Amino acid sequence: MSKKFQNNNSMNFAELFSGKTGKKEGEKESFADLLEEYSDIDFEIHKREKESSAEEQKEFFRPRSENVLPEFEIDLHGLTQDEAEKVVETNVRAMKSGRIYKIRIVTGKGLHSKSSPVIRNAIDILLRQLKKEGCCSKIEWDKKSVEESGQVDVIA
Repeated sequence: MSKKFQNNNSMNFAELFSGKTGKKEGEKESFADLLEEYSDIDFEIHKREKESSAEEQKEFFRPRSENVLPEFEIDLHGLTQDEAEKVVETNVRAMKSGRIYKIRIVTGKGLHSKSSPVIRNAIDILLRQLKKEGCCSKIEWDKKSVEESGQVDVIA
């Protein structure tokens, strides 16, 4: 034996969707009224998104770089300066076409160099140039300064 639930204040679906609820004017209890009320908010959000530039829209979906692990790591130990520059330039230029977001480049600190760190300094100059050309958007050295770092993250 099933019980039938009855609510004296209930309305049927036709009343709910039509907005004819018998409620006092100004009360927002019908689906039509609620839809109208909330669709205005969504419209304003949509309007702001539509008026924003393409770069601003990309920022809505871009992950924060510190929360993303590198997809590739390039270790430059044992390479000459020219070899290291070619490897880095080729990979950084290919980032966007390969849909790669982040690459880690291990330059080493240059402890075995006779004078100043050759590879690290050359890669820093190269990455700054590639950033100016728009091949990448961000360069993050692991110790926040080139002089103390041995690796760098490059973000597309």
